[in-house]
Amino acid sequence: MKNLKLFNSIGARFLLIAVFLLPLIAGFTSPAAAAPDNSPGAVYTLTNAASGNEVLAYSRSADGSLTFQGSYSTGGLGSGAGLGSQSAVLLTKNNQWLYAVNAGSNQISAFSVNGSGLELVDVIDSGGVRPISLTVYKDWLYVLNVGDSGNISGFSIGQDGSLSALAGSTQPVSNGGVGAGSGADRLQFRWQHAGRN
Repeated sequence: MKNLKLFNSIGARFLLIAVFLLPLIAGFTSPAAAAPDNSPGAVYTLTNAASGNEVLAYSRSADGSLTFQGSYSTGGLGSGAGLGSQSAVLLTKNNQWLYAVNAGSNQISAFSVNGSGLELVDVIDSGGVRPISLTVYKDWLYVLNVGDSGNISGFSIGQDGSLSALAGSTQPVSNGGVGAGSGADRLQFRWQHAGRN
């Protein structure tokens, strides 16, 4: 709980919000783009294959057309079915690191992003069952696990992109850790300005 108090000790609070919607997406997870919509960049998505999860990389031209660049093993397993979520693949703000969920092996994979593609730098336990969504703010990454009763777990991001679990950060989602998962499909940081009294 000490690490969670960090959010209340700064002038503004950061809230983690799990958005509760019925899963609408089947097949591949939603892509993460490395550049604004009208400029060249890259697009990444997951295969979510139960036999071995992979990140698929595409280069994007200024007109929005995509060219397949390669596939990169996550070192984990997918669930073999649609995740029904958003942000299963996530780039950090400066596009230096890419993180991906492994819903079948309950892990998160970390990659460095460079001119020649992706390089796997870390695979870590997600802190729960069936991770489906990631969010990043500064040097913190949180994951939404929806298996069993569901939870949110936090990690610090190292200088090499690797992840370390934040002690006391794993918290149950809406049902208090009892019964089936909540049906959440996305996790994201939201900024809330603390009012002045």
